[in-house]
Amino acid sequence: MNAGPSTAAGSAELRGEPPLVVDLDGTLCYSDTLWEALLLFLKHHFWQAWRLPLWLLLGKAGFKAALAGRIALDPGALPYDQTLQRELEHQRAQGRRLVLATGADQRWAERLAAHLGPFEQVLASAGGVNLTSRAKADALVRLYGAHGYDYIGNSRADLAVWQSSRHAYSVTRKPFRLADGRHTEHIGSVRPQPLAALWRAMRPRQWLKNLLVFVPMLAGHALNAGALAQSLLAFAAFSLCASSAYLLNDALDAHDDRRHPDKRRRPLAAGTLPLPLALAASPLLALGAFTLCALFDPLLLAVVGIYLAATLAYSLRLKRMLMIDIVTLALLYTVRILGGCAATLIAPSFWLLAFSFFVFLSLALLKRYSELFNLHSRGQDKSSGRGYTVADKAPISIMGINSAFLSVLIFMLYFNSQTVLTMYRHPYFLLGIVPLLVFWLGRLWTLAFSGQVNEDPVLYVSRDKVSLTVLALCFGLALAAT
Repeated sequence: MNAGPSTAAGSAELRGEPPLVVDLDGTLCYSDTLWEALLLFLKHHFWQAWRLPLWLLLGKAGFKAALAGRIALDPGALPYDQTLQRELEHQRAQGRRLVLATGADQRWAERLAAHLGPFEQVLASAGGVNLTSRAKADALVRLYGAHGYDYIGNSRADLAVWQSSRHAYSVTRKPFRLADGRHTEHIGSVRPQPLAALWRAMRPRQWLKNLLVFVPMLAGHALNAGALAQSLLAFAAFSLCASSAYLLNDALDAHDDRRHPDKRRRPLAAGTLPLPLALAASPLLALGAFTLCALFDPLLLAVVGIYLAATLAYSLRLKRMLMIDIVTLALLYTVRILGGCAATLIAPSFWLLAFSFFVFLSLALLKRYSELFNLHSRGQDKSSGRGYTVADKAPISIMGINSAFLSVLIFMLYFNSQTVLTMYRHPYFLLGIVPLLVFWLGRLWTLAFSGQVNEDPVLYVSRDKVSLTVLALCFGLALAAT
């Protein structure tokens, strides 16, 4: 369609026009209310997941009704097609009657219609009838007669509804061909390609964190092709596993992310990535990681399995628990180093594990501090989906700064250990790393206090020229010491 349905009417009022009927899931709303409610149920009532198969026995409409009895969707936390919304508001201003006809449960549909405003009538699933496809078409024909309404939909499930409509509109780029030879016309915003959105949601930039699997190879001076190949295998496995966890985490957090000024742009929060596609891709990526490990490195499989289990626990529960979430984040970084140890069969040293835990604990605390700083600057008090308030900024910063300098102290003790004397020919070069660490960690926390560090310090470091220079100098001193 080249223009909205108001084009044909020009500036004339549309009171004589047949009603304009609009679908909800995937059309006016980018997302699907059933999937949204299902994920909210799993997030808040995970231990009642055994009920879901029983509700399926009630049929699709019964399943939706059972969910609607326990989950009240927040209309303000759903992603809408704003271009289509503006068109509907224009139609309503011209006197056109607007009808919301959806397969969503009646309770959800009525709440969303009340929030959106312009609809005079709501038709939805109720009384055991799932109002989609032929059932929706029959209901509209009974009310308005064949070809007595215009319809806006989005999928093949709407073919029967379009066939009975006067004008057929779709929000998809590619038109649908109807049995009578007509084609749907485009309306609304141009939807992005889901595969491109899936790639973004996999967060390939976050794979930088998985470079930690190369630390055991470097720290153990195992600079050979075999250790490099094994570390690359670990990097691939952790990257696949991390992307699997990111997809699930973002799906569970979509409602909360939509209230965040930055996270609302994530593909799942914005509705550009369909929830079913993300939930299908997540286990496939995890399966790919496990298959890779099982074929080449069974020991790595155990570590990756622990990493995924901890990540899932974090997404489902731990991230809402005070301090437990921060300790879990620090441990997840350390597990990546253990993954590199498992892949290369290099035994992790006490010094490496102690240093890495405290430095990553400091970065995890820095992440939470930055979130609370931004929350305070927006005039809010409590973070959505987290167990913190802005009053927690002070103790978090104290613990974070102490953890940073504890890691420096551990490195200084390592410099004086017997291990250094046996592994390095010129160990005194390592002493130069100490002031660099003090400068780097102190600078990060000082910038955080002025709000200059974003909510993911690892990504901030990857773009910060000063941090990259410091890390390069530390690496150069370590090479000079060998």
